Amino acid sequence: MDTLRALLLADDDERRAIERGLHDGIQQQLIALAGNLQVARRLVETDPQAAAQLLDDLRGDVGQALDEVREVAQRIHPPLLDTQGLVAALRMAAAAAPIPTRVEGALEGVVPPEVAVTVYRCCVATLAAAEGESSRATVAVRTRDGVLEFEVALAGARVDSGALDPLAGRMDALGGALEVAPARVAGWLPVTS
Repeated sequence: MDTLRALLLADDDERRAIERGLHDGIQQQLIALAGNLQVARRLVETDPQAAAQLLDDLRGDVGQALDEVREVAQRIHPPLLDTQGLVAALRMAAAAAPIPTRVEGALEGVVPPEVAVTVYRCCVATLAAAEGESSRATVAVRTRDGVLEFEVALAGARVDSGALDPLAGRMDALGGALEVAPARVAGWLPVTS
């Protein structure tokens, strides 16, 4: 029962983080866009040139809002996990990470979706929580003897273990483990039942 409780709490924490991202980021951008569209509508009759400039500016704001929507969608479930697998999804996340990140590894066999999503979230959360100047990271994943192992090694950076507490509960609920040290996060999950 404790395992189920830990999994539910981890999912609740992740859901709240996504809700905050939607409310504090995307919703606020959309409210501002709506207000600026009203201004542009009024300017069409009185100052068409200013209205055209404002509409050009709004095009960029819409693009930024779309980028944030994509980012939130990636946090929920990156489409690459389904189409190209965990390593490809991690490589895409590495390209967008706040620190330079290299991804190593190849996985053999089928990785259950719940395992792939959990490992992905652990790696992405580690990269997002990494702090330090001139930092970089290496993400390594591999399967061996029915187990998917992963490691995020940080050079010149540290990670606060509290940022990964919700994911540790999820790892435990799925029969695995997560080890968090200041410059290294590693874990394993079974890929066979």
